[in-house]
Amino acid sequence: MERLKLLKTQTRSIIQQNYNWIFLAAFFFFLGIAFSLFSLGGNWFFLTELTASQQELLQQMAELIFNSNPLVGVALLFVNNLFASMYVVLLGVILGLPPLLALFTNGAFLGTVLASLGHGGIGALGFFFLGVLPHGLFELPAFFLAAAFGLKLGFHIIFPLPQKRRGESVIFIWKEFLSILPFVLILLITAAAVEIFITPHLLNLVEFSAVY
Repeated sequence: MERLKLLKTQTRSIIQQNYNWIFLAAFFFFLGIAFSLFSLGGNWFFLTELTASQQELLQQMAELIFNSNPLVGVALLFVNNLFASMYVVLLGVILGLPPLLALFTNGAFLGTVLASLGHGGIGALGFFFLGVLPHGLFELPAFFLAAAFGLKLGFHIIFPLPQKRRGESVIFIWKEFLSILPFVLILLITAAAVEIFITPHLLNLVEFSAVY
């Protein structure tokens, strides 16, 4: 019990110390949404091309996940999101560019989906609140946390932490992330369970199942 309490305190402290990086990660994500909505609204489809391969990959994954046993679907979704989270942290060493691109393109993809639904006469807000928000409340914070540490890692590869060398900075930031990893795992498994067991039923209530 004491160990759990210590872990919670440590997690809260690390998150508070990295608020700026978390907000920066969220900013790039919502910037992607804004750019995609603007580009589609202006009939510019460069972001649609940017996210085309992502749409195809997600469609294939969705078919695999939602056609499986629900528990298998939760496991597949959890593993996929965990892999994506580790990807944006580890590849942050490339000057923070991969996590920045991942944030922007994921935001752009969501914006493209919402804009496309709106243009097709389907309630984009309804789809967002029923099809994205329930599991997004858990998945997005996990993604933002992972991407935040990827961005931080990239920045401090160029500008080491005070009184630390580059290698020491990398190790310190990686240990920070490992300290909050249990919290990230809880968010991801909860998000996967909600997306498999709850989201489809919410969408079926308003006949959105055809677009999910």
